[in-house]
Amino acid sequence: MDELIDRARRGEASSAEVAELDAWRRASDANERHYRNTLRMLGVAGALAAHAPLGGTRPAAADIIARADGRRRSARSVAIRWAPWAVAAAATVMAAVAVQSRVRSDANDIPGWNAAEVVTGSTELATVQLGEGSVVRLAPSSRLRVLAGRGRTVSLEGRAFFAVQRMPAHPLRVTTPAGEARVLGTRFELAAERGDLRVRVVEGRVALRTPSGEVEVGAGEESGVRGGAITRPEPLTAPAAVASWAGTFLAFQATPLRDAAREIERVYRTPVTIADSALAEQTITATFTDRPVDEVVSVVCAVLSATCELRDGRVRIDR
Repeated sequence: MDELIDRARRGEASSAEVAELDAWRRASDANERHYRNTLRMLGVAGALAAHAPLGGTRPAAADIIARADGRRRSARSVAIRWAPWAVAAAATVMAAVAVQSRVRSDANDIPGWNAAEVVTGSTELATVQLGEGSVVRLAPSSRLRVLAGRGRTVSLEGRAFFAVQRMPAHPLRVTTPAGEARVLGTRFELAAERGDLRVRVVEGRVALRTPSGEVEVGAGEESGVRGGAITRPEPLTAPAAVASWAGTFLAFQATPLRDAAREIERVYRTPVTIADSALAEQTITATFTDRPVDEVVSVVCAVLSATCELRDGRVRIDR
C-alpha cells in the first residue's frame, strides 16, 4: 500500500487505483493513520534529498521522522552514514523505514537489484538492504550474493537473518548448496554450512526445497536439510536464541507491535508494556542497527502515532 500512496502523491496512480486507495482509507482509522504517516515521511524524505550527499543516497528513518515531527532532542550529536539500498557494516549507525519499490511486469526486472557480493570476516557482521526493502543481517564468516536478472534471488554460504518484504508475484529465493528456501514475506534465520541447511522461522512461512521434495516451515518452527533429506518441521527449541549472534539489530516487516515489543525486550533487556490492545495489532516495517533503545522506541512510536515513556528501565507505549 505504501507504493500506491507514493504513486498517488506524485499523481501517477490511475483513477481505479485512486478509488482503491480511498476505499482502503475509509475501511479503518488505522488505515487512515498509516496513510497520513506515510505521506508525512515521504514528504520529508523528498525535502531531505536536496541536502543529501552525492550519489542518490537515502536518509535514515530516525532523521526523517524527527525532522517531520520536530522532536529531535538537542545536546547530542549522532554520526549517520547514508547509503543507497546498499551494505552497511556492523559499526555503521543505521535506522531505515522501508518504502516499497515499484515492481514492473518482468519478473526478472526488479528495480534496485544489482549483482553484488558481500563477504564477512571471522569477527564481522554486515547489514545488507536489498533494492525492494528486504533486509539481511549477515553473520561472521559468511557470503551473500545478490543475483541480478533472476528475479529476487540471492545465494548464501554461512548464516544470515532475513526480514523479507512481501511481494506475492515475486517471492524471494535463497539458494544454498544443500537446497533452496522460497519466501513471500517473513522473518527467519538460515544457516548453510558443509552441505547442510537449517532454517528457524520467527514470522510467516518458508518453503524448503530440494530435488527430493519440499516442506513448509511455519512461524515458531525449525527444519533443515541433512544429507540431502529434508527434516520434519519441529517447534523451535530455543526461540530466544534465533539471531542471538546479530548484535544490537532489529528488523521488522509488517510486524505487529506486540511481536516487535518482544524483540525489543530481548535485544535490549528492557521490559515493554503496550497499554492498548488495538495498538498492539498495528504493524511496523523498520530496520535498526546499533541504535540505543530510546531512539528505537521513539521511531516506533512516531510511525504508529503512539506515545512512549521510558522510565526506570521500562518502556510504556500507549495511544
